[in-house]
Amino acid sequence: MIYLEEIFNLSPASPETLDKFIKFAKKYLVPICDDVGARLIAAWSSYSEWYGQVTQIMEFDNMDSLKSFRLKTSQNSAWGEYIVGLEDFAPVRRSRLLEPLESVPPKVLHEAITKSQETRLKVYGLAILQVAPYKMDEMKKGLEFSHKSLPIIASWRPVVGSPTEIIDLWAIPLLPEKYKRASPFEKQFFKPLREMAPMERIIQIYMLPYSPLR
Repeated sequence: MIYLEEIFNLSPASPETLDKFIKFAKKYLVPICDDVGARLIAAWSSYSEWYGQVTQIMEFDNMDSLKSFRLKTSQNSAWGEYIVGLEDFAPVRRSRLLEPLESVPPKVLHEAITKSQETRLKVYGLAILQVAPYKMDEMKKGLEFSHKSLPIIASWRPVVGSPTEIIDLWAIPLLPEKYKRASPFEKQFFKPLREMAPMERIIQIYMLPYSPLR
């Protein structure tokens, strides 16, 4: 699998703009994904970088599927209308390719999507870790063990860029509502984790109504 991550800085940043963007995406993006060979798997808003920032994740079977998507979008008039409208909402945007870590198979994410259709979670957590040099193999083994008992539903890393960055998607909110002392379990969990990944950033994300992962 290969994933296309798109990040949009909505302007002006306001709840009204986000509501309008959701209607726009439902009308122009969702209906044409199949036509251009893209699987939209998640769309969320977050507030850690910019107010109301939107992220969309599209899934492809392989690089050939991604190349086919690029070709189809260049020839699809409906996609052209979507891009023109997108320019009005988000003149500043960026994208990058992600690949899944084999420690958390893509089927785990697909199962979470199916489950979310029945019981919507709405709030998820992103843990963005910087792995220490020479610790990636150890980190992968830890993830393979951890996701079986913890609600980690996807683990990605950039195809290009930082070779030590890992993005874990959790099916729970990761940030506490207020300060609390770490439990014995949390202390035990974080000690070996910090040896493998000394730096971590946590982001609360909110799934949007048109997102398959709910």
